[in-house]
Amino acid sequence: MGFGERARRVRDGRLAHGQRVAALCSCVRRYHPIGHRATLSFLAELAGPYQRHERALLDALAALEASRAAWRVESAAYADTRVKDKRFGRRVPSPEDPPPSPTGHWYAAAPDLSRRAAVHALKLWEQDLERTSADDEVRALVRCCVATGGRLTGEQLDTVLRRRARDETEDVRWPMTLVASAAAVQLKARRAATAPSGGTPPR
Repeated sequence: MGFGERARRVRDGRLAHGQRVAALCSCVRRYHPIGHRATLSFLAELAGPYQRHERALLDALAALEASRAAWRVESAAYADTRVKDKRFGRRVPSPEDPPPSPTGHWYAAAPDLSRRAAVHALKLWEQDLERTSADDEVRALVRCCVATGGRLTGEQLDTVLRRRARDETEDVRWPMTLVASAAAVQLKARRAATAPSGGTPPR
């Protein structure tokens, strides 16, 4: 079953509530933008105790579907942009403009929702610190990101850009992706401020 069929089972009032909750968990296995555990936890924060209440269950599904739809729109727009870039000879995409990934960012029309989701996931990551090999710099960035709700200083933003450009282990890459998601608006503004005259970074 694909995501759509699982979503239909969530909405099917003829099924027992537990079966519908299981169907939502199956949807999250197919699409979990901030990680499986964090996505389920964030849905509960957004919608309420979906494990017990139908309204919360339907609201949780709606929130997940909205994020997935936004990701698909961004992915289609990126693909269209790449086609146009190739026509002008820009065969290799800029590392500053990666394709929209289905993981590491909660896609939403409101940037604040994406920031909240990233910070939520980082809080859970912090709880598991003893199981990671992330270094002190990454841990400090995560702590600051959680404490400030994703608002970083210029120096910290530079560190995020530098660390994300490296080929890191997953224990580092994942929290740095979430930090970048939490500070996405700031990072975008910083890139625009440092871009060559002409408005956009070179591709």
